[in-house]
Amino acid sequence: MEPRLLKKIIFLLLIFFTIICRSQIVTVQGIAKDSLNNFIAISVNDTIRKFRDKAFKDKNWEGYDKLANNKNFVTMPDSLGNYIINAKVTDTLYFYKRKYITQKYKVEDIIKNKIVVDLKPMPCIPFKTCDQRIPSKLYVFVGKKINVESVDTSQYCGEMMDSEYKAEYRIEQEFSEHYPSSTIIFTAYDHNSMKEYDFRNYNNILVFVGEYCGDLIQLKYQFFPVYKTAHGKWAAVIKPRDEHYYKQDKFKPTNIIFDKSVSFDLPDHLSPQQITQLIEYKFPEKYYKIKGGKVFPIMGRSAEDLVKLWKELYYKENK
Repeated sequence: MEPRLLKKIIFLLLIFFTIICRSQIVTVQGIAKDSLNNFIAISVNDTIRKFRDKAFKDKNWEGYDKLANNKNFVTMPDSLGNYIINAKVTDTLYFYKRKYITQKYKVEDIIKNKIVVDLKPMPCIPFKTCDQRIPSKLYVFVGKKINVESVDTSQYCGEMMDSEYKAEYRIEQEFSEHYPSSTIIFTAYDHNSMKEYDFRNYNNILVFVGEYCGDLIQLKYQFFPVYKTAHGKWAAVIKPRDEHYYKQDKFKPTNIIFDKSVSFDLPDHLSPQQITQLIEYKFPEKYYKIKGGKVFPIMGRSAEDLVKLWKELYYKENK
């Protein structure tokens, strides 16, 4: 065999064996830690994040749970930081954790250099500390919604269980200390309230805002949706499910003539039986009149009585 041909064959064999070796699956063992030493995810070639981002874009999450639990693509270290995963030498391992800086390393470098991964926290905004329990000022007013927007809390240090909102309202009527402007901006917090108990879903609310360490913050969950009466005053309609909570001889619902614009539509997708059940549960004839698929309130509480009722209940529970 000619020397030139032999060299060529040897060269091709070397390339072939290199490809075979680099495509082989190897067992990678190492250590990955963070400042708290928990909940680090390790992914081969960032497979999980790529799938997740595509699922968000396409709104199709089929197969995500199966992939996220596939030990061939993802694992977590134990309490001491030890991990083990199978991957190709040419693969890259991604080490990530919420609010920590992601790190990535080639498998061959991890094996060769015995890399110990130490994740570092992302720069973050610390929570403002305030030990004030009783507000230095309390503003109670009917406000008309101007704007309510979500606050991005992802840059805060630590985790928040509540959603945070920045709310701007025009003050329609005051029932306590005078706020020195016709509009007010305050912070509100909410934790997955149902639609009818989410203040954002109403145009006008009787709301309770306190000043804590110089910040205006809504007393959590403390508000009443209110509507105009025929005489231009403010009043709330009755929520039957809340009446058992009040248990007050005073400030009971009274007959109120609401403005003609105040009405609620009955759902048109329910069966007659379901409509009947809804009316009995949510719009009983004691408090509402049903006409032409619409619900008209005939009883309620004035804003003045709501404030008095709130003070008795709230201060009793928060002594």
